[in-house]
Order: sequence, then C-alpha cells, then structure tokens
Amino acid sequence: MRKLMLAVLMMAATTVMAQQLDLKSLDKFADRAKGKTQIDLDEATLKSTGGLLKDKKADEGLAKKSTENLKGLFLRVFEFDKKGAYKLDELKPILDQLKAPNWTPFLRNKEEDEQTEIWMHRTNNEIDGMLLIAAESNELTVINVLGLTRPEDFSNLKNFGIPNIKE
Repeated sequence: MRKLMLAVLMMAATTVMAQQLDLKSLDKFADRAKGKTQIDLDEATLKSTGGLLKDKKADEGLAKKSTENLKGLFLRVFEFDKKGAYKLDELKPILDQLKAPNWTPFLRNKEEDEQTEIWMHRTNNEIDGMLLIAAESNELTVINVLGLTRPEDFSNLKNFGIPNIKE
C-alpha cells in the first residue's frame, strides 16, 4: 500500500491541469477480484475535504498546501486470489484512450507477468494529466490524477512516510 500511495503522490506532484479518462471499462474486474479499492475525488470533493486539514498543524498545513490545486484523483485497485485472473488485453479500452495525440508514455516497463506504464497528457506543451497502470499477476492498479501540485511540494509530505524526492 505504501508503494501505491507513493505512486499516487508522485503523479499528483507533477500534473498541471486536467485530463480525466473513462475508467468504466475496469468495472468488469470487480466480480473477479477478492478485494477492490475505488477512489473518485473530483475537484469539489477535494476542495471540501481539504478544509479538514488544519493550517495550524505543521504537517497538515504542508499537506494541504501541497495538494491545494489538485483537480481530481481517480483510482482503481483490484486484488485477485490467483495469477491469471485477468489478461493484459482486457486493458485495451483504457490503452485505446491513450492513442489521442496529446498522450505520451513517460515510463513503460514489462517483466514476465507484470507491466507498468505511466502516461502524461500535454496541452500547449504543459502536462495536464497523468495515468499510471501497474498490472501484476494478481493485482491491477490504475490511477488517473488531475491538477497541479509542484514537485517541490512533494517533499513536504515526508512526515507522512513519503521520502523526500530532492535527496
């Protein structure tokens, strides 16, 4: 879970505006999964929950500042009992959305039964959306992050167990 949170925060730290993808095609995995996590935080929800963080508490104030321009966070995690419960080909509807001209791969890694991809969406040469796909033999994670937090703000989250990326 710590790796997942790190990935979410790293993606949030580098996105600028908004490019939300349609994640409905992932719903089919819910019936096959032994565990499912779904997070849908649109801009309004983020703004209202951001008010729960107190500026007077140093850690919370830094976290609030670091995420204040976030426009959305959409996450799906499916955990499966056994290997091979899904095929990478079943991610085609998501990957097809990345064929639009503004999407470019940032990282692609494939090892045996695992595949990790990070894609960035650019508008006017500025990153305005990111997508992470981490497909393991018995776990699938897809994260779409919208909005801006500056990379230097990422280091403000070190007191929450996130390593300082400037080191």
